[in-house]
Amino acid sequence: MSAFIVCWLPFFVLALVRPFNTPSPIPPWVSSLFLWLGYANSLLNPIIYATLNKDFRKPFQYPVK
Repeated sequence: MSAFIVCWLPFFVLALVRPFNTPSPIPPWVSSLFLWLGYANSLLNPIIYATLNKDFRKPFQYPVK
């Protein structure tokens, strides 16, 4: 849950603040960076599940005879 918040919070805060700044002092690259940080959350999800959730790892383990 914390990875989701860290990745998506900057994007949504910027989306809420931007309409109130009519001459936008926020550079476009910051907006793009926050969007890609949100996309990075999708990259982190499998890594987080694979390392922390035993039920997720169990089907992928090599069968022991």
